[in-house]
Amino acid sequence: MNTELNFKTIGNRIQQYRIERKMTQEELAESIGTNQKHISRIESGMHRSNLDTIVAIARTLHISVDILIADFNDSTDESTLKLLMDEIRGMDATQLNMLRDSIAMIKKYK
Repeated sequence: MNTELNFKTIGNRIQQYRIERKMTQEELAESIGTNQKHISRIESGMHRSNLDTIVAIARTLHISVDILIADFNDSTDESTLKLLMDEIRGMDATQLNMLRDSIAMIKKYK
């Protein structure tokens, strides 16, 4: 079993979630007490982050650490559900009905 962490993949995931939250590297860096260059090196996989840094980044991005370091995403994970709820808030009745129909269709293709 390979237990080595892939820091390039972790960096890509950090970048993906940071961008989804419309956060700059500078903002992420400031929130965890580092600088933009350090975040850039983490996202590019050039820096092997320690656990404290990964945890700080995950907290800032409102995701669990396992989403960053593991090759799975649990659909019952609270951070995933929160993200979906944030997207749904403010939809009108027509949009919600379309979403329900889409979900039903997607669930057919397990």
